[in-house]
Formats: sequence, C-alpha cells, structure tokens
Amino acid sequence: MAHDVFISYSHVDKATADATCATLERNGIRCWIAPRDILPGDEYGAAIVRAIDHCRAVILIFSASANQSPQIRREVERAINAGVPLIPVRIEEVVPTESLAYFMSAVHWLDALTPPLEAHLQKLAESVKALLQLTPGKAQPEPERRVEEQPRPAAPSAAPADTTTAADDKPAKRGMFAELMNFSYRRTKLQALGWYIIFLLIGLVIGFVSGRMVDFIIKDPQEAFKVGLVVGQFSAIPYHILLGTLLIWNRKKDGGNIMLLLGGIVLSVILGALGGLIPFAALTCRPVLPVTPDAHMRR
Repeated sequence: MAHDVFISYSHVDKATADATCATLERNGIRCWIAPRDILPGDEYGAAIVRAIDHCRAVILIFSASANQSPQIRREVERAINAGVPLIPVRIEEVVPTESLAYFMSAVHWLDALTPPLEAHLQKLAESVKALLQLTPGKAQPEPERRVEEQPRPAAPSAAPADTTTAADDKPAKRGMFAELMNFSYRRTKLQALGWYIIFLLIGLVIGFVSGRMVDFIIKDPQEAFKVGLVVGQFSAIPYHILLGTLLIWNRKKDGGNIMLLLGGIVLSVILGALGGLIPFAALTCRPVLPVTPDAHMRR
C-alpha cells in the first residue's frame, strides 16, 4: 500500500508509535510501521529500505532507547541520504548521541514531553499534512536545501561524549505505576517506588493467606499463630525468587545485577517482602538488554 510517512521507533516506545500511527491515519495520513506493514515472508531489512525510499517523510519517535539503537541510526541515515524530510518527535529529555546529532541537529523538533500525548500528536498530524501539501509526490530535495528550509531546533544539539552518555541512560518519564507488570521495563526512581509498594502489598497478602491456612491444620490458636507467622514469612522466598527471575531475565547477568538478585532473596529470608523487595526495586531501574529485530520486533 502506498504511504506518506515512515514511523521509526524503538520497541520500548511501541505504545507511543502505535498511538502516533493511529492519530496520523485518522487525519488521512497513510503510515508505514513495522511489523504491521511487513508482508509475510518479506525480508525485514529490505522492507525497511523500500519503505523509507518510497515515503514522503520519516517520523522518528525519539527517546533514550531510540538514542541507543543502531537500527534507528541506520534508518535515520537512510532517510537523510534519500532526501526524505525527518521529523523527530521527542518524548524524553534526551541529548542525541554524536552519530544521531550529525543528522538531526539542524532539523525541526516536535517536543511531546508533557501530557497529554494526544495533543502533541494532533499537532504533529497538522504539521505533517502541511508538509505533504508542500511536497506532493515523492519528496526528493537535496539534503542541504532541506536543512535550510527547516526551522532551527529548539531542542539541545550534540553535547560532549560524557554528557551524551549520561543523557542516554535516562529512563522514560511516565507515571508512578506505569508498566507495572512489565518486568523488562526500565523505571525511574519514582516508578521503582510505586513498583515496590504494589508488590509489597501483594507479598503481604500472600504471606497472610499462607499463614491463615495453618489454622485448618493446627487447632491450638497460639500454636497456629506461631506456625502461621513462620509460614507466612517463608512464603516470601518463592515469591522473591519468581520476581527476581522475571526482573533479570532480560537484563545483563553482570556482578551488579546478580548481587541485587541475591540480595533480594537473602533479605526475603530475614525480613520478608518488606526488605527483600528493596534490591529488586533497584534492579528495575537497571538497563535492559536490546531486542534484536529477528522475530519482527523493533530494536
């Protein structure tokens, strides 16, 4: 199907990319987005190249994850070399890496940092419609001319290497309880606190229910209370092992992450869910492993 824009995004930002696609298509702008528009049996890389070469604009959902993605860099470079206008939509306060800044420092940015996202996407749709009216058919301007026609960026440009590295590591700015059940999600400190509170409550409920089950076996109330207290406390151990396994599954198995995993399990034996979840909350703030595009999943 013919399309107007190509949407480039990291798999971490799929929800934002899908919302962007839906808003643009409601406004009559035809979008190409992976993996939806990759035909069965088609080669992933070849489909991406064809889609960029035949689109009239590329929309980049720019975040910390996109900033670190080699696939995103290749798509941006392809768009620039093909003379396709690039529209970065910045959803996180991130400074581009040097390789991306080379292509993006002189193009117009659209900041979508503050809620509601829908208002920013509607503004994006209006801007894209105006751009498409100015460039009917396949846009093929020279890269130098396109740079001159674009407004100067309000977003920060490239910074020294050490500053860029620090900015790349910033996780997404989302709600305190965002992505609660996504164990491969990298959280801010506030989001880690929300994760801790919720799973602490779940752990307490599990411990209480486990302890109360002793009442059906031991008839003496005092003895049942003592045994139930021990059973309830030790029920935290398998609970923590499960949470720890899910949290580290898509993270590096390096020394820091392993220490947090073991620390959570050990503290669960001593302090139950109250203390055992603290290292796990810290583990949720650690980076996740990048996803390869093999199974038609983005970056």
